[in-house]
Amino acid sequence: MKPWEVMIAALGWVLVIEGLLPLTAPEVWKKTVSEIARARPETLRAAGAVFVAAGVTIVLWMTG
Repeated sequence: MKPWEVMIAALGWVLVIEGLLPLTAPEVWKKTVSEIARARPETLRAAGAVFVAAGVTIVLWMTG
């Protein structure tokens, strides 16, 4: 696969994974989103930093 094809496939998987909770448990999803909306910006930034670091680590690990 070409790099751009891998990126599109990865985006597809993100959409699938992100869509599973609202599809299977919409009330849980609504509660979770509501709790996230009440979180402090610092907490959200820290979580975002962890997710970005994990994502970069996975990409580097998978691409060698």
